[in-house]
Amino acid sequence: MEVLADSIPSDWYATAFDASNAEMAWTDRTVSEVDRALKILKPRGDERILDLACGSGRHALELRRRGFAVVGVDISPELIEIARGEATVEGLDLEFVLADLRELAYEEEFDLVLNLNDGAIGYLESDEENRRAFATIARALRPGGRNLAQLPNVLYAREHLPQRSWIPASSMVELVEHRWNKREKRLEGLMVAVHFGQVLDGLDGIEFSQRLYTLEELREIYSSVGMELDRSHHGSGRPREPTPAQFELFVTAVKS
Repeated sequence: MEVLADSIPSDWYATAFDASNAEMAWTDRTVSEVDRALKILKPRGDERILDLACGSGRHALELRRRGFAVVGVDISPELIEIARGEATVEGLDLEFVLADLRELAYEEEFDLVLNLNDGAIGYLESDEENRRAFATIARALRPGGRNLAQLPNVLYAREHLPQRSWIPASSMVELVEHRWNKREKRLEGLMVAVHFGQVLDGLDGIEFSQRLYTLEELREIYSSVGMELDRSHHGSGRPREPTPAQFELFVTAVKS
């Protein structure tokens, strides 16, 4: 795999995701990811859910299939078009909104807000801008509403990076290169999708940069927007403090 660029554009997220991302390796895990989210949140079933950075809508669509009222939001016109098309084909009644999550004006309209597979947390240009994502979450939630965020684990990044790995799927393998930018507290990387049978003439992929947070930082940020960090979870969905051995963590927070 090619070496990562020394500097990744601060607005990388605005153009990085397009129709090709609808077929990345992670899409094979949609059902199990929704199962895990519901195991952690234990919803009643009548909640209204906001799926931030919904991509091609795979989680939102699966949640609607299970009876939840869902709104999905993403910044990519191509992915929102795919999500809307899939909803139409399946005859599913849910809304997909094309927007930068910082510009959303929802006010106490949702019981649950999901930031799955990062959900754009930490993607933005600066710490100040990233805090605006948390403000959007808090504003959109009704009192007592909850947020579930799935994030890379800063403890793992500090101890194990740089690292090269791959994620196998039914029709492809995703090559991933990660490094830890200690000064900026950012996980930087490159993702390359290689489809089985494809003639590979280059390794063009998605370069990304994401601010990572400790639990203490997350607790302070949530508190600043009127929320309380509830607990962290292991990938199994069970409550557990994060350790350096796990690549990602799941946190829940509640609006006061």
